[in-house]
Amino acid sequence: MASKTTIIPRDIKGFNNYIVRTCAYLVLGAPITNAVRFNWTASNLSAWQAFLAQWNQLYAQYINKKSGYTTDTRNSRLGIIASAILYAETNKLIELVKATVSLNQTDCSMFNLPAKLAVTPSSLHPIPKTKAPDKTVITEELVYPEIIPIGGGILHIKAYLEKKQSGRPHKPGGFDLLEYAVAVFYLGTTGLPATPGDTRLSIEHSSKSNFKLTTTTYTSNLTTLAAGAIAPSKIAILFFRWAKSKHPTLDGPWSVGFSSPIL
Repeated sequence: MASKTTIIPRDIKGFNNYIVRTCAYLVLGAPITNAVRFNWTASNLSAWQAFLAQWNQLYAQYINKKSGYTTDTRNSRLGIIASAILYAETNKLIELVKATVSLNQTDCSMFNLPAKLAVTPSSLHPIPKTKAPDKTVITEELVYPEIIPIGGGILHIKAYLEKKQSGRPHKPGGFDLLEYAVAVFYLGTTGLPATPGDTRLSIEHSSKSNFKLTTTTYTSNLTTLAAGAIAPSKIAILFFRWAKSKHPTLDGPWSVGFSSPIL
């Protein structure tokens, strides 16, 4: 069984992915959110979201190594990681997730838990395997993106299968599109989109799983600044899923939200 120290990553990039995706996942679900399903209190959720808010303020500096990658900022980031892990252990947040009666494979994937802990209908009533994906098959495979800011408002997107997270970016068999929801906000903006259905997001498609995304066309959510004010740093919020151009009702599930600094 994975130890507490490996469930929540201690490295900067690993923790960034973990805190972003778990915060987005916790607020999904209606009328019962995932946080409620996991028996997290409102205080637990608020504290976890506060760690994300603190983290987002510093993570942009980590990406922009030329101006903000110093020993002090690195230690500050590691301090947030240590505090989040300590809070999770003290309040038994991971244990509460594990104890969820309806724990499913997506829950396990989001929180780095062993897949064998999941209790799903498919584990009780196995579905016969098909020979190959076809137009009647809906994938359960989530998108795992690598998002690389390369300057000029451009993000290099590499989309992998959630189960692989390595190798060459590629789409699952039978799916010809990568669908994504995207918007740009100022760093520090509160109430960022938590679901891909948020009306502030634009829905787009790419036939490639490895491409460059120009974010300058998705800035309608940037607030007007006072005359002479220095514009804050910008971040992009993105959600992804595998899609079928001819059978949109068979598109895959949306990923959790991902954020990336914009250089």
